[in-house]
Amino acid sequence: MPIYEYCCKHCNHRFEDLVKSGGVGEEVVCPACENRDVMRLPSVFGVGASRIASAPTGELPVCGTCGLQTEQPCPQPEV
Repeated sequence: MPIYEYCCKHCNHRFEDLVKSGGVGEEVVCPACENRDVMRLPSVFGVGASRIASAPTGELPVCGTCGLQTEQPCPQPEV
C-alpha cells in the first residue's frame, strides 16, 4: 500500500495518506480542516544498492543521480 503526500488547497496543510489497495475513487480528506479539495504532491524517493536516501529537508538540492542532498550533483554514470 503506497503512502502519498497531499496538500490541502483550503488551509495549505501538508499530510500523508495511506492508499489501500482497491481504494480507487476513495476521496482524500484534509485532517486539519476536513476539506476534500486536496492535491497530491510529487513523490520524492531514492533507490540505491548501498546508500540510504532520505526525503529532502529544503536545505540542500537533491542530486538527480543518487537522490542524496549534496551541494554538487554526483557525476552522471557512464553509459
